[in-house]
Amino acid sequence: MTKIEILEYIRTILIALLIALIIATVATGCSKIVAEHHARMLAKISNNAKDTELIGYLISKYLEEAAKNPGDYSINVKLGNLYELMFSYGQAEEQYKKAINKSPFGVYSSYLGLANLYIKMGKYNQALNIVKRLKNTDHKPLLIAKGDFYMNLGDALWEKSNYEEAVKQYKIAFFYYKKVDSNKKESAINGILDCYNKIADVEFKHHNIYRAIESLETALLYKETPIVQYKLAILYKDIDPIQANAYMEKTYKTDPGIINFDIYENILFNLINYYYSNGKDVETELYKQKLKIIRNFQKRYVITDNDVKINIISLRYKENFFKTKKNLKVKFTIENTSKYDFNTLYILVKLRDENKSNEVFSQRFYSKKIPLKSRTESQEYKFNYSLPDKDEMYLSDKVWLDFYAGKKENMRKIPVFTVELK
Repeated sequence: MTKIEILEYIRTILIALLIALIIATVATGCSKIVAEHHARMLAKISNNAKDTELIGYLISKYLEEAAKNPGDYSINVKLGNLYELMFSYGQAEEQYKKAINKSPFGVYSSYLGLANLYIKMGKYNQALNIVKRLKNTDHKPLLIAKGDFYMNLGDALWEKSNYEEAVKQYKIAFFYYKKVDSNKKESAINGILDCYNKIADVEFKHHNIYRAIESLETALLYKETPIVQYKLAILYKDIDPIQANAYMEKTYKTDPGIINFDIYENILFNLINYYYSNGKDVETELYKQKLKIIRNFQKRYVITDNDVKINIISLRYKENFFKTKKNLKVKFTIENTSKYDFNTLYILVKLRDENKSNEVFSQRFYSKKIPLKSRTESQEYKFNYSLPDKDEMYLSDKVWLDFYAGKKENMRKIPVFTVELK
């Protein structure tokens, strides 16, 4: 059997097992644990031909069960979920509404099912009206479910580039997650930061510098991140050198790898000129020394893609005999094309397809005693890596090998070479 045939065989068995589980669930009323497992399995179903057939089968079984148990709202919720998977939103809406009419006081799954469906249908106001019908309680699962709803609404508005409205929804989601100390609050914060970043980019594009600054400084109230501080440093560069330097220094301490040091030097020049023109000799000399320190740091630790060249000597990427893994074997040299010696150099290599990447090699090279001299090429290095057939990347049509380099361990490694693997 070919690998594809084997995978299809395994898939058929899993679908058969799932159907058997569902039949048992419907017949016996099953436990809460089995029902939750069923929900997780349904979430994994995609919409190819075989899964569509399975969903159709489940719908027919639940319709039969609904006829036998007309008062059971949970069957209608399940039918709503299944119709959603089939993109039959009208029928899904009908089932959720039936569930709402049947569900006892305090049950919220049918309401949130309909509300989240309305988000998919683009009926945002109707979705909000449904959720507003749910009374606020301290019931943790309900608060988390509400947070999830507002996250979904924020994501939908984000997709439509409506960042002003999206950030409002992420803030509400954060409120609910924070109230129960859910670890999901980080996702809400990330949504808030992303929105304020986008709003700042739009304002900057329209030359509204102060509005862009206001947006990013609001983002800092939720979480201080180097990228936001760095963008603020750039925005303040030509209007307030003191504030620009304050944000740049914070970036330098936390993530110097994202800094364009030409911009940093420009900020320090502006600051030196500012203090000099105001007759502040002590501050002028202080920042002259700071400029020397930054230049020395740049010389020792900062690297550009023009400073390093990766020369591939040999490269092999091939399946093994049993077709259970693909073996990667690489031999390469490093060429120092910069004007400075490499007293230390970190090389990181990743295997990448269109969806993900795997780190396959990482090593520190050279030292002060044994540097890689300027304008010289290294000895030959090599590494091996095995990609198992369980990895999604195994079946990818296009795969690349990316080399990254950096002079300092805690600084970001920049891409210096890429090759597509045939």
